[in-house]
Amino acid sequence: MNRTSGSNAGRRWTLPIVQNGRRLELECLETLDQLLALKEEWQALERRTPEPFTYFQSFDWCISWCQAFLDGEAAADQKPSVYVLWDGGDCLMIWPLMTRRVAGTVRAVVPLSAPMNQYAALLYDPARFDLTLGKLVFDGICGRGEGDAICLDHVPQTALLARIIGGRGVSPLTEQQSSILNLTDIADWESHHRALPKKQRLQRNSRRNRLEKLGRLDYRVLTPADAEYADQVDRCIAMKQDWLKGTGRLGRDLFDPRFAAFLRGLGQGTGPDEGCVYLHALTLDGVPIAMELGMRFHKDYYCFLGAIDLGYQQYSPGKVQMESAQRWAIESGIHRFDFLNDPSAYKSSWTNTSEPLTALYVPLTALGQVYCRQWMAGLRPRLRALYHGLGPAWRGRFRHVLDRLQALVGRAGGSMSLVLCCIP
Repeated sequence: MNRTSGSNAGRRWTLPIVQNGRRLELECLETLDQLLALKEEWQALERRTPEPFTYFQSFDWCISWCQAFLDGEAAADQKPSVYVLWDGGDCLMIWPLMTRRVAGTVRAVVPLSAPMNQYAALLYDPARFDLTLGKLVFDGICGRGEGDAICLDHVPQTALLARIIGGRGVSPLTEQQSSILNLTDIADWESHHRALPKKQRLQRNSRRNRLEKLGRLDYRVLTPADAEYADQVDRCIAMKQDWLKGTGRLGRDLFDPRFAAFLRGLGQGTGPDEGCVYLHALTLDGVPIAMELGMRFHKDYYCFLGAIDLGYQQYSPGKVQMESAQRWAIESGIHRFDFLNDPSAYKSSWTNTSEPLTALYVPLTALGQVYCRQWMAGLRPRLRALYHGLGPAWRGRFRHVLDRLQALVGRAGGSMSLVLCCIP
């Protein structure tokens, strides 16, 4: 990347960072052209970063999101704030953030692509970026005055970022965690299946047998290189939308027409272990009845979007599809099969470990203090728990009311956005 070239070079925000006599430079990139120019350094840093759970900070994920969502009027309320630390021409750290207007007047600094990102982390060179330097960088970002608060959900507690920000700001009392099937000690699918409790094996076999009595059951895995991939991504999203409506859940981002374009743009030209995207489909007589879109990154597989045909819900096609996906993962050399941070009870029978997560809300202004303490760490998690505790019928009524209100005030209209962001 030529850091002095380009029409926007003179307008970039920079801050000198001095550590042990070294003069480094912290830079903030805010345009798509600037981010695209960073591709080589960004992808090289992805490979050097020693931590797992960093796919949602990868170049492919972040650029695909920007290309889909930072066009048009909606982009006026959000802009990238991607912080890059340089030592001369060497890139030491990349932290993809963005500044978003929420609740009418609050400017929140959140992970780029939030709330679609499933983990909050940063990319860094382990040989030249440490906790002390990270704290200096964080102090520089806080002192910039760019927003009212820095709000991070789903930070792995083992990540360097959690140690950098630890002790700053507030966190909700509710715990967060991801459910994971660790595959590193599993030799093959057959031995894994035999090691399951007898009751689980019988249940899984019974589900598959019931579906096979209805017709020809097949399993397919598509990639962006397949001609039908884009159409099948749209089909998966439509199935998920039907499920959300049928269960009275919000999931408003899945109804944004840009969401499909975003997913279709992921994984184009990436290597098999550098963000390749896979669309799994369990088909009955050639028609998908359960689908899952996931990403492979550094031998980790992320289950990003699952969907079922509600007409077959009584046959649990999603669980049959999940079993096939885990077999595919074992046979493909995946080390971690990650169900991400949705706290669904069914995951316990499909996983063998978890990753504790934390939320960190750091106020930067008096308004941010109120937003972080009273809303993000206070009322918001309580409303979220209350909403998830409702049955499908009551959630459906509540969703109908919110849809009507949203149509009246708009997605970012006034204090209504506080209610709408309760369930991201």
